[in-house]
This record gives sequence, C-alpha cells and structure tokens, in this order.
Amino acid sequence: MRSLRLLSLSACLMSAASAADPLDQLSTRESLSGSFIQSIVSPEGAELERAEGQFRLLRPHYFWWEIERPDQQLLISINGQLTQIDWDLEVVSRRHLSPQDRMVLQLLFASREELETAFSLEVQEQFVVLTAYEEGAPITRLSIEHPPETQLWRLSLTDRSGQEIQLILKESFDRRLNPADFAIPSTDFD
Repeated sequence: MRSLRLLSLSACLMSAASAADPLDQLSTRESLSGSFIQSIVSPEGAELERAEGQFRLLRPHYFWWEIERPDQQLLISINGQLTQIDWDLEVVSRRHLSPQDRMVLQLLFASREELETAFSLEVQEQFVVLTAYEEGAPITRLSIEHPPETQLWRLSLTDRSGQEIQLILKESFDRRLNPADFAIPSTDFD
C-alpha cells in the first residue's frame, strides 16, 4: 500500500508544469533529485506515517524512491516495470504497473496542457492548487509550493478518501541524472 502512495506522490510531483509559477518550473525539468520528508495525514489531521529518504526522477520513464527511515525500502520504476526492494524484510518484488498506477505515473510526466484537462488550476506567484474536475478521481487536490530562491518544494496531495500526503523535497543540484542512475541494485536475498 505504501508503494502505491509513494507512486501517487511522485506522480504529482512531476505532474506539476514552464516558467514563472511552480507548476511551470517543475514541468520543464528533465530531471529532479534530492531528499524528501513524507507524512501521511488522516482526514482528521492525525499523522499516520512519516518517512525520510532520497528521490530521483528522469523524464519520461525513470523514477527512484528510497526510504531510509523509519524502515529501508527502494522503489524503482523503469518504463512501467516496478521493482520494490524491502531491505528490512529481505524481499524483492517486481511487477508491471496496474492501469491505475500507470495513470498516476502518467501524471508524473504530464504537461501543463494535459493537467488542465483533468484539473482546475489556481495559480499564485509561488503556489499552485490543482483540483480534479472528476468527482471520483484518485487524486482530488494537489498543492505545490516553491518559495523563491530556495531548493525546497512543498507538495500536498489529497486522495478521494480525504487522506493527505504531505511532502517536503529538498532539491540537490549535484549532477545531471541519466538512465544509469536508476540501475536496480543486486541483493543477497533476490
């Protein structure tokens, strides 16, 4: 279940869209990487889970989400094939993404024009709110904030049950990503 939440989150991260507002800034990126803090919050406002780790995104087909705390997991998606490694449980699973997972990842790489067909947009200088047109959409609301002159991105995603995923991303500009950065590591338990 956590893997689907992470895919949903990452999808929203990159779905955001060209120059002045945060939506434009994210959508023009070929790649994005750094560290994250993720919180899952109930509809009543209680924090249910918290995780920290590293992420990498490379358009159009590569996604890396490495949870370092409180447990250790790695999710890698390459061209619709998801590999999940749980270092604590010593389990590796591989599967093709379901149609719903694919839809979420398609949002990840969507253009602003594609997003505007599914979401209404409220744009302010450093803040964007996307609200789904479709009442039963898996993602009903997404807010993206990128304060000027910072490496921080704040995202808040609300699903149809009212649960919220809050994400703070600290972007790293160490190096340019390439497909080799998404190689699946070998394990002793695969």
